[in-house]
Amino acid sequence: MRTVKLVSEILARQIYGLRGRNIDVFADNSSLAISPHYIRSWLDLFSRTPRVAPFLQKNDPFIVALKKELSEHTTDVHVQNDVLDGMFTFYDATKSTLNVYQVASVTFDLLFLLVLGSYLIVLFSFLVITTRGLDDLINIFRRPPSRKVKGA
Repeated sequence: MRTVKLVSEILARQIYGLRGRNIDVFADNSSLAISPHYIRSWLDLFSRTPRVAPFLQKNDPFIVALKKELSEHTTDVHVQNDVLDGMFTFYDATKSTLNVYQVASVTFDLLFLLVLGSYLIVLFSFLVITTRGLDDLINIFRRPPSRKVKGA
């Protein structure tokens, strides 16, 4: 509100030659006072609407609303569509869909990892015992003997 009032005052003083005079053009109690409801409704519209060229359609409701509002306060309003030749390419409005899926929780993955790891350890132990014997399975987990060279 304060910024809108400041810009409006500056423009009115510049246009009507009131610079240097201590006159409030948009005083709070005057007929020209700035309406907070009006400003809030336009701010809501601006915040909800994408204003980037690729996201605007040819007859976008946002542009129609701006044209209607300007035509209520001025006499000559025209919408001009410019073609930008050069390095920029703008496409018509793009629409996309976001898909969200519910997946299994992390606890399921951890539990599955624990069960699968246990299964592999049991399978490895069974295969080592049946092919080499229990002593070889125990020797796998023992420390290897030290390879220190004895000094002379």
